[in-house]
Amino acid sequence: MSRRSSELLHHLVRAVILTGFAGLMFNLMVSGDMLLYIAPHLMIYAQLATAFLVIATGFQYYIAVASMKRKVVVCNCDHEHGHNHSHDSDHNDSSRSSWRSSAVYVVFIVPLLFGAFLPNDALAGSLAQKKGMNLGRAAMVGKPSSADFVEIDGDEDPALKEQFKTNVYNKDYAKLGMLLYKQDLIEMKDDWFIEKLQALNTFVNNFQGKQIRISGFVYREEGLTGTQFIIGRMAMTHCIADISPYGIIAESLDAEQYANDTWITVTGTIGQAIYHEQTVIKLNIESIEPASPAKIPYVYPDWNFAAKL
Repeated sequence: MSRRSSELLHHLVRAVILTGFAGLMFNLMVSGDMLLYIAPHLMIYAQLATAFLVIATGFQYYIAVASMKRKVVVCNCDHEHGHNHSHDSDHNDSSRSSWRSSAVYVVFIVPLLFGAFLPNDALAGSLAQKKGMNLGRAAMVGKPSSADFVEIDGDEDPALKEQFKTNVYNKDYAKLGMLLYKQDLIEMKDDWFIEKLQALNTFVNNFQGKQIRISGFVYREEGLTGTQFIIGRMAMTHCIADISPYGIIAESLDAEQYANDTWITVTGTIGQAIYHEQTVIKLNIESIEPASPAKIPYVYPDWNFAAKL
């Protein structure tokens, strides 16, 4: 293969690899599957990266076309080469260069193939077993001293404010707790899932007997009784590397008939339980319905939830 043909081939291979990555990123963006790997607040960076890849791909194709029209400079020594050079030496150098280039291309092609052909599946119970389920906890055990109390903003009933009296660190969860307390049915939807769970566990005594509904996957771990399981969701803070399982203990006499990783919707009343020496909320099941996992089954923290209360 001539030197010019070899150079053209290298440019085309690089262009094809860039096309693959740009196409993969674009497909993840359009399908919404990008949210299986990063949290929504990082989507802007993924969009910028996709745009950069598209531009780089176009530029690489331009280089490939340009290399077909111009004379290729073999070296930068600024003089004409004679024909007394060693063809064997050129052939050996070219062979070594081709092997090195091929090795570099494989480094990019292999992850591209994995990304293109492996399914985009969300992680659930299998990861929970490795990381352990986060059940939340009562951040305020017992009554704080009067010196720790802070005034809660808003025009809520003073008696309700007194019921959710807390310290400065839990002030935002107290405001969210008051909103939840006034609801006839607390629904644990994707929005504010983590924040609601923390509010419920921070003021666990205030929510005894309140109705709650939650959808998630069934999970079991050591320490639960035969009538208990955990209904959980996977939470992502920034990216797939930091996902963690969150959930609520659910209790029913027929709990054993629900297999692990089964998705269900559970309605019941809130109780409390001591689990691993922590006070957490418990869901006393009244009804269970089959559920299908959402296309993007992760929940995400809302760093600005306090400003939206």
